[in-house]
Amino acid sequence: MKSAKAKAIISTLLIVTALYSMSSGAVLYFLDYGMWLGLTRKFIKDSHALSALIMGFGIIAHLVLNWRLYAREIKTALKKNL
Repeated sequence: MKSAKAKAIISTLLIVTALYSMSSGAVLYFLDYGMWLGLTRKFIKDSHALSALIMGFGIIAHLVLNWRLYAREIKTALKKNL
């Protein structure tokens, strides 16, 4: 797979999982018990954890794919300005 295509897939995966984690987290925060849109609290909690796990692996893949860029940014940030 070409690097640009892999980066696009990983970025899209990160956006989708982040949005799902935020929305399911909000539902879990406000839903004390019962169901929401036909989904049980346990299902929402489990899918929230799974999306966070997928996001974690996506972040690692994102760092690997963009390592050169990050290295240059860190080098620039740590360089003393004259």
